[in-house]
This record gives sequence, C-alpha cells and structure tokens, in this order.
Amino acid sequence: MCFRIVRTGDVSLYIEGNTVRPEMRGRYVAEPAYQIVIDNMIMVCVDAVIINRKQRVFYLAKRVIRPMPGIWWMGGSRKKGYSPLEGICCKFREETGVDLPGDRFTFVTMTEYLWQDREQQPQDKGSHNICHQFAVELTDDELKIIRECLNRGEYDHTFGLQVFDRDRLMIAKVHPVILEVFDKIFP
Repeated sequence: MCFRIVRTGDVSLYIEGNTVRPEMRGRYVAEPAYQIVIDNMIMVCVDAVIINRKQRVFYLAKRVIRPMPGIWWMGGSRKKGYSPLEGICCKFREETGVDLPGDRFTFVTMTEYLWQDREQQPQDKGSHNICHQFAVELTDDELKIIRECLNRGEYDHTFGLQVFDRDRLMIAKVHPVILEVFDKIFP
C-alpha cells in the first residue's frame, strides 16, 4: 500500500493511496447531529494567531461564543479529509475574510482542551478538543480587511482586532495557552 505523508511540525498525516477524494471530505453537520458528535468524540481544531515578529506582538480578537469567550485568536473545527494546513486556510478565510495560501502559516504546537461548557445544547456537557496552533504574519492591507470582515457571529466587532505584547496579555488575564504559545513564538 502506498501513502502520502503530510507533515505539520512533529505531526504526520498518512493518506492511504496518496489522495483525498472529494467524497472523503467533511461537510457542515446540522445541529442535532453535531451535538451527538461533540458528546462522544474529541473534536479536532485548527487555530491561527496573527503575529508581528519585529514588534513581538499578537493580534487578538474577543470571541463572544462558548466554549472560549474572551480574548483569543482565530480558529475552529477542522473537517474530515483536510490536513491541518488545509484546515487552517479554510477556517482562517471563514473567520477573517482573508484567503491565504498554506505556506503563509507556520506550525507552532498542538494543544488539548477539556472545556466545561460549549455553544451547543446542552451547554453544560462541555467539549474535548485537540488543536493545531499556527502563527501567521500579515500585511497592513490584510489586517485592514480582517478588521472590516471579522466574523460577527463569533467575535465582538466593537473590540475588533487589538495588539497585545506579553505585558498586556498578562494584564488581560488571557487563557494560559495564549501565554504558552507567545513564549514558543517569542522565546
């Protein structure tokens, strides 16, 4: 049997037969079925933090939905049949309005979360997620588009996209994973 191997950092995806056929790709799952999935499965997600390497800062938004309301990066669930890089390209475009090729994203780490609540009913059942975290550096024009097009269903548009250095992250009391990722990107 032949396999194509797609590597993302230390993570390898083995694709039997070298290809992902269109019928193998995941699609949108309606709410009642999605509730059953997150009740019984670990969700695989992709996240991207917008960075400026020269200034050593993150650009973050304020999520308004569970399981992680508050100051965060962009991301969400990855559909079946998509590599982590393909997944982050799709999710980033959906949430920001900016369509970037995979080579613009840099893999940082993988994180696992066990959330006590979730957006879907019953909310108190929580969710279990594994996330591939990526970093991406943008142009001023791309940042402008995101500020205008940030997904209003998931992010507080009045908060917008704000700049955070490590001190401001500490003052804002962000989730510890944000500090961990900051320290991996800016040692």
